[in-house]
Amino acid sequence: MTHLAIEHALLAVMAAHGGDDVTAAGHIARAHQQSRSTARRERQVVEIAALVVCGDRDRAVGLALEHAAEFPDDAGLVARVAPSAG
Repeated sequence: MTHLAIEHALLAVMAAHGGDDVTAAGHIARAHQQSRSTARRERQVVEIAALVVCGDRDRAVGLALEHAAEFPDDAGLVARVAPSAG
């Protein structure tokens, strides 16, 4: 798994939590670009982060729980992206 998309997703979530929506949107855009040719596993983490950034926390938590069930090794990562799911 390439980590550049995940790094941008995490930076986007951090920026959103800090109230910097412009930076968050930029990181999510880069995360989506970087994840286009990656495995569904990585694309799904980016999508969870995108949901968090746009404020759809309920959908983010739901997708995060599904992701953690399917990919248990990602539980820590998912908890960082969507803390309510951890």
